[in-house]
Amino acid sequence: MKVLITYYSETGNTQKIAEAITSIIGEESDLMQMEEVTSFK
Repeated sequence: MKVLITYYSETGNTQKIAEAITSIIGEESDLMQMEEVTSFK
């Protein structure tokens, strides 16, 4: 089963945790950073 781990991090702390989770899960996971949207136009 594939797992997608998404995260949003302003300071980098959440990114480190997401990367640690990805390394524990292994090749079955993908990591993707969510970006802030300022406008929907």
